[in-house]
Amino acid sequence: MNDASLHLWGRRAFLGGLAGAAGAGLLASCGNAPVAQAIHSCVDSLKLSSLHTPAARAGEVVSKVRGVPVAWTKYPAPYRSVPDPPGKGGPVTTFQILFGAPPPPLAQNPWLQEFNKRLNVQWQATLADSPDYTDKLNTLASSGSFPDITYINFNPDGVYGGAAFEKFVQEGAFHDLTDMLTGSSLKQWPNLTLLPEQTWKGSSFEGRLYGVPYPIQIVNAQLQLIRQDWAEKLGVANPKNANEVMKMFVAFSKGHPNGRSSTKKTWGLSLPYANVWQAMYRVPNNWRLNSDGSLTKDLETEEYKQALDFAAQLWRKGAFEPEALTNTSNDETSFFEGGQVGILGGGGTEQFGDQPNTETTVTKENDPSANPQPWSPPGADGGKALFPQTSGNYGFGAIPTTIKSEARVMELIGLMNWCAAPFGSEEFIFYYDGIPGQMYNEEGGEPVAVSNGNQDWSSGLNYLCGTTEVNYYFSHQPNEATLIQKFQEQQLQQSVADPTVNLYSPTWVQQAGNLIQVQQNGYNDIFVGRKPLSSLNDLISSWKSQGGDQVRKEFEQSLKRCG
Repeated sequence: MNDASLHLWGRRAFLGGLAGAAGAGLLASCGNAPVAQAIHSCVDSLKLSSLHTPAARAGEVVSKVRGVPVAWTKYPAPYRSVPDPPGKGGPVTTFQILFGAPPPPLAQNPWLQEFNKRLNVQWQATLADSPDYTDKLNTLASSGSFPDITYINFNPDGVYGGAAFEKFVQEGAFHDLTDMLTGSSLKQWPNLTLLPEQTWKGSSFEGRLYGVPYPIQIVNAQLQLIRQDWAEKLGVANPKNANEVMKMFVAFSKGHPNGRSSTKKTWGLSLPYANVWQAMYRVPNNWRLNSDGSLTKDLETEEYKQALDFAAQLWRKGAFEPEALTNTSNDETSFFEGGQVGILGGGGTEQFGDQPNTETTVTKENDPSANPQPWSPPGADGGKALFPQTSGNYGFGAIPTTIKSEARVMELIGLMNWCAAPFGSEEFIFYYDGIPGQMYNEEGGEPVAVSNGNQDWSSGLNYLCGTTEVNYYFSHQPNEATLIQKFQEQQLQQSVADPTVNLYSPTWVQQAGNLIQVQQNGYNDIFVGRKPLSSLNDLISSWKSQGGDQVRKEFEQSLKRCG
């Protein structure tokens, strides 16, 4: 895309809708620039010079590694980040994703009533349970009517609507907000200027922005919890290579970590954990970009084969709980908290620390001798592992082109600017902790949740453009925040971007689900010994013939368009 094409998308042009330009081929998506190795792409056109960091506050530890979340050793003094209510008093419809119990309706929901008051709006949310989210998003598309703010829970693997969104953009469904969210224009949204650069780049499609992002850490869900006490007891702690990692997890299954007299059976792992072995063997992040501009799929590489072979050996040695292929994340958590497996994946900061209800706390409550600790795998050969980067966001709030008023679009961006309030601000405390005395109490200068059943008042409603996942804070444990920050620094400096993130492939939009399933089924067959490792060649051929080669071709073409 050249500068002349970009000029077509001026601040006023977006009000005319996107259909005409989509026909001109301007809306194909494009990848984010990775931290470790720059890729020249359409995201280079984004004018992010207005991004800045706020004045230092007490307790704030800013990493020297670009893109790593802030660690807080104490809760900062609250301040108001948005002086005036951003709404105009009328209704605002939204479509948002729900990961837990739904909130009570307005009449029985004091939090929502206060939220409306603070924003000066009438917030009318349609909440979609996460398993049904994609279907409901497509239903909205079929109806031709999206809510005022439509949350796109973007995932590059095609789950949760990311691939579908690219199709919607092609059809002209959402406003191009680039000129409102970059350069000097962004300065009118102070909270948005604090969002990480990688989050903005990862939210773009061929150098254009179609929403306000929900930021996450760049290397996400790659830090595990392990039973360090088991490892030390069995003499397998702190493994330095693949052989020692295998020895550790087999010992968790065979070495009686709870004592030989215990009747509780233990295993090393309850899920396949392909991401761990692939990091160890430095498998490419989905695709490898070659020097000639071509792409190699991860499953086509020798590294993938080695990682799969390692997993299959672990299975044969009895390191996995027998139902590992069908266990859920809830099963995984129950096994770990109940002292039956030695590792818990996911990498969320809510797992760590001795705060109420974290996996660490519950595990210690069930077994006072337990010592769960964060763990990052080594490289298979004793060197460094290679971790996959995310796009830096879980998704973004998009605004449909059915809204023709520029003033209305500005109002909606202002509402999302409020939701993106910085950690510790008055808005942040209300957004995540709720109503004082009913949802939390202030203790020692920080909000502490009250266990009285009111926590569902904000459920799902406060999942939009928030900054909670790019801040590390553990109450009364200042060293925990900096510990997790150091792990993120380490992993980020040993990470690689997926070169196809936010590239556009029509075939991927149509075939993502099937191709993901083909790869997963083939992996699982080899993993549990239903097929030999040599059948990986058949898997590769099947993946390529069912659309994989066409996806590759389209991604390579999109890369070429992006320079």
